[in-house]
Amino acid sequence: MSKELDKVKSQQWFYEFTLPDGTKTESYLPEIARRVHETREKALRNRLGAIDANYETCLDISCHEGYFSILLSEYFKNVTGLDKNPESLEKAKQITNLLGKTGIQYKNTSLESWDDKKGADFVLCFGLLYHVENPVEIIRKLAVLTKKSVCIETQVLPYDLDGPIEDGSYMWQRDLQGSFGLCVDYSHRAEGGLTDLALVPSRKALEFLLRQFGFRTVEFYKPAPDDYEQFVRNHRVVVFAEK
Repeated sequence: MSKELDKVKSQQWFYEFTLPDGTKTESYLPEIARRVHETREKALRNRLGAIDANYETCLDISCHEGYFSILLSEYFKNVTGLDKNPESLEKAKQITNLLGKTGIQYKNTSLESWDDKKGADFVLCFGLLYHVENPVEIIRKLAVLTKKSVCIETQVLPYDLDGPIEDGSYMWQRDLQGSFGLCVDYSHRAEGGLTDLALVPSRKALEFLLRQFGFRTVEFYKPAPDDYEQFVRNHRVVVFAEK
């Protein structure tokens, strides 16, 4: 235990894990942004506290260092964490073993490459959607993998465009169902996507796509005044959807 603990302490982490000796891992994330994890965890635990007892399996998409995979193991018998970065998964395995958590397995793969048939009762997707160049296909894939409920956390555009656009002629028009903002991403970093382009969805686009892909209910987390500031200012959301 001592060697494992020393190894974990010698590294910098994205998350602040509470260690067996009561200390925490050193996070390389700027202090101003660390509270995002507190609100993510609060929103998720509030939802999981009322979840159906028949839920047994869970997928943690882009699980990074396993922080939320470990949390999810408190609620589900079987948790599978997926991530494209082998270095992140190595750290996830280290901290999971150190904390003595069971029922968790980690797979080095992107969501895009994961088998459609290997779904789960509950699917978690934190911090991925605003790092991909095709969020429509990502949400479609999440819908395919979700047997009962999905939880997505993402940056969103803080505004929406409404109204019709022309479709071949001024006589034929279609209504906008949300919008996307094109950004440069950072695929070389553990937190980035597979490419260096990303389309960030608006809240309206996110809700429309979830309903379009078969989710019966869509509910957004309502932030408290003391939650992480991006949630309060509607630049980031947590959304729960059920089939």
